[in-house]
Amino acid sequence: MSHGRVATTASAEPSEMPITTMSAATPSTMPAKEKPAMTEIERFVRAVDWKAVVGRVGQREREPIEQRRNSDEASAVAELSVSKDGVMLPAGLVDAAGIEDLLRSYVAEARLEPDFDLLPIPFRAVATDMVKGQMVVLNKGDLATAMRASMAIPGAFAPVVSKPYVLSDGFLVRNIPVDVARQTCADVVIVVKLTAPTAQPDQLRTAPQLVSRTMDVMVEANENVQLQTLTDRDVRIDVPMGDIGAADFQRTVDAIPLGEAAARAVADQLSRYSVSPQEYAAWRANVTRPQGLEVRVASVRFEGLHYVNPDYLRTLTKVHAGDTVDTARISQDALRLGALEELDSVEYRLLGDPDHPDLVWVPTERAAGRNFIRPSLGVYADGGGDLALIVGMQHVARWLNPYGGQWRNTLSLGYDSGVITSFYQPLDVAQDVFIEPKLTLQRTLQPLYNDGNRIADYKFIDLGGEFDVGAQVGRDGQLRAGYFNDKRRIVIDTGIELFPEQTTRDAGIIATALYDSRNESAFSTKGLAAELDYTRANAGMGGDRNWETLEGGLRMAVPIGRDLMWATAAGGTDLSSDLPPDRAFALGGMTFPGYQLAELRVRRYWTASGSFLWRLADVMPIQNKALYGGFALQAGRLYGRVDPVPDNTVYGGSAYLGAQTPIGALTLGGGWATGSWSAWISIGRPIGNGSILDKSPFR
Repeated sequence: MSHGRVATTASAEPSEMPITTMSAATPSTMPAKEKPAMTEIERFVRAVDWKAVVGRVGQREREPIEQRRNSDEASAVAELSVSKDGVMLPAGLVDAAGIEDLLRSYVAEARLEPDFDLLPIPFRAVATDMVKGQMVVLNKGDLATAMRASMAIPGAFAPVVSKPYVLSDGFLVRNIPVDVARQTCADVVIVVKLTAPTAQPDQLRTAPQLVSRTMDVMVEANENVQLQTLTDRDVRIDVPMGDIGAADFQRTVDAIPLGEAAARAVADQLSRYSVSPQEYAAWRANVTRPQGLEVRVASVRFEGLHYVNPDYLRTLTKVHAGDTVDTARISQDALRLGALEELDSVEYRLLGDPDHPDLVWVPTERAAGRNFIRPSLGVYADGGGDLALIVGMQHVARWLNPYGGQWRNTLSLGYDSGVITSFYQPLDVAQDVFIEPKLTLQRTLQPLYNDGNRIADYKFIDLGGEFDVGAQVGRDGQLRAGYFNDKRRIVIDTGIELFPEQTTRDAGIIATALYDSRNESAFSTKGLAAELDYTRANAGMGGDRNWETLEGGLRMAVPIGRDLMWATAAGGTDLSSDLPPDRAFALGGMTFPGYQLAELRVRRYWTASGSFLWRLADVMPIQNKALYGGFALQAGRLYGRVDPVPDNTVYGGSAYLGAQTPIGALTLGGGWATGSWSAWISIGRPIGNGSILDKSPFR
């Protein structure tokens, strides 16, 4: 028999698990006498790829190629918004696009019902209005959005903005909403409380530990108020979570047996509300609804945009009016749109006729507007006593016109200093064709060596401009060609004058072909990066000198189980032209460990290397970030050296530790090469500008 209306509420310690607080009214619970077969929800949880959903693993491959290229040039891992109110940090440290898509997929059919009382099981989600600091009980609207609001942990996930509310996780005001369950429909409440180990004095010594514990204390206070209202008819299930913490999304499956064991421990209490297997099966059949959708889309439209052109977003989606689609296909479009840097989140709704609905996309543009900055820091030191430091910042103003024009500015101070400003202007709605005029003022430090001995330091001071015309080639390729005009002043800083101080002008044509399918901008575990550059300076085009260069490089990342292999090759030639010494290719530092920065200056070269990287430890497992130990072997041939050394073949090897950090890639190692050796440490923004291997696709 049934014993009244039963509701279940779930809670989690804020420092221990992601929090989703909700209540669902049910007439009975499943008998707890026998272990059931794996349920649909368990299969769903086990199938979730949390690295993709929470850690954004795989997102780079969905980004437009120009977005990848420009963000790589900034060499920054953080993006800050700039508005009239100043510089703003992101609303959340974790990108919620993947979680939003996961929730939409799981409750796809239920989202069509806006009244939560009319769902097969009445539902409530509890959130906190960050404006007034009050509890908000969500009983209608979009089900996935309500669930997302109820788990938006402040600081970790951006809040859900739904006027007049700014909604974050309900744990701040009601982590165990017993009163909400009773007000909804429940005669009996089953509380599932996820508990953390008791705090110990030696765990409360540092500021972060104390701040975290302060949050625990605040949440425990509102929990205790609710728990004190439980009666003898109610059931409380405590689930000890052990060492499973808030960031351990990938350990969600480990929590399943913990919950099962805790429920079986109170099986005698739960049995009071059990019914016969036949009654339970009948009830379950009545409330269970398949969540897979297959509909014929009547129309597709975008709503809520202020400056991003909806016609551009339409070129990125594959679902069109008249298509018969399922949630998986719509999700692919959602993830593709969610990878755009100008959008905070992407929602969609199916409105109208359930069999032939309108697909309505509701993207949310970045809250602070169009202006962003990316700060960066680079440090390089080697055993020869060199210490190079660069502090940089890239500013981007996006969507200055309907085709997506961007004003880009880069400032660098330190080893290389300068200012670059450009205007990237697509010429079509799909942004397949573009132009980019650019102005540059830059000062670079250039060491000069003679047979391994440093004899001078020069400064190259460049003032010039460039006008590029380009096109995107598929998802991963880009072609550029243009005119450049550069006035260079060569000044000796210290040492012997090997080539004279002078001011000269180079002008001519430049062309680049880029291909980049890497899954990460640093320490990529799969994909290929390749680039081919051609430059021709000609006196007839406004310059003082005639010369040519052609240079290319590629790197392929191949995963081997948990480990990794890189294969790299590069080469450059002056095409038998009269290449000036200041335009010579430079190798050394990170491009050829064992030599100092720019120690080898040549008119022609080739080099090839193979690296094996052992995955030593997971640094940020949810983002697939790891500490690697690497070993590389390298060989190269040098022709036409600037210093009076005959053409020769060089060999080398290196061993190093490397990882991705919050400010960029970190490598620490040592290398040997023919006639030379060096140790180095590099962190953050790459330093060096001598050959194609110094460019971002190869770092």
